[in-house]
Amino acid sequence: MGFGKYFKVLVFAFASLIVVSACKTPSELPIVEARTISTNKLLKRIEQNAFDYKYLTVKRINCNFVSSQSKATFKINLKAQKDEKILVSISKLNIPVGRVLLTPDSVKYVNYIDHNFFIDDYSYLSSFLHIDLDFATIQSIIANNAFSYRNDPRDKDFKTFDSFIEDNQYVLQSEKTRKISKLEEKENKAERHLKRLDDQALILQKMFFSPNNFALNRLLISDKSNNRNMNLVFDDYTEVENKEYPGSIEMSFDSPEEEITMKIRMSGFSTEKISSFSIKIPEKYEEIRVD
Repeated sequence: MGFGKYFKVLVFAFASLIVVSACKTPSELPIVEARTISTNKLLKRIEQNAFDYKYLTVKRINCNFVSSQSKATFKINLKAQKDEKILVSISKLNIPVGRVLLTPDSVKYVNYIDHNFFIDDYSYLSSFLHIDLDFATIQSIIANNAFSYRNDPRDKDFKTFDSFIEDNQYVLQSEKTRKISKLEEKENKAERHLKRLDDQALILQKMFFSPNNFALNRLLISDKSNNRNMNLVFDDYTEVENKEYPGSIEMSFDSPEEEITMKIRMSGFSTEKISSFSIKIPEKYEEIRVD
């Protein structure tokens, strides 16, 4: 499994972990009925219940990855320092495979198997995941706060978002439901609208929040124009620093070209100070261009 394949595995695992590392819905909370509230009130409650951390470590993360082209079982470790760094390490049979270090300005990846590396901004990650990612967005996800997959100024205050109740969960959706229906009914208008928004108008992001504590417990990104879907569901909650974290996650991604599933089990949570975020690139390693 070379640079591209290992990095694909790591990217999908990382996409799952930055979401799951902060979800806080306990498994045995009493059932609470979701009652209709405004989008602004929902956003306020989500922000009030966001996880405020300075350091976060997830020491033991076991991953089973299956795609149409490959299978892999590996382990991951995640470290985060708020506003500064996020380090993700991957190993197989206790052998280091690769590391990714994120800062506000850069993404650094080193592959210890193929002796290569790359250093970039967030363009490649954004293109790979079809999400406008930056460091601030990733921190919002780790904090269990609402976020937008699109780097659009209108989305910073969620003016284009809709909210409603589905299956007794609060849902925050990236487009108004009425607008989506109109676009789907009128294909020509939808195509023109897609062009105006750089082919993003019919990529829907849905975040599901528990009525118990307004914690994010499911994420769905659906690219209707290209028939691609990414779905993450969380379970097996455990208590960490008087908060509940999911101990397992199931992720699925499907498209006409690819089907990927990933099952993750986690333990060893900590909010103690982290002294090192090292990522060393040996001099003889080859730099890879990912344009």
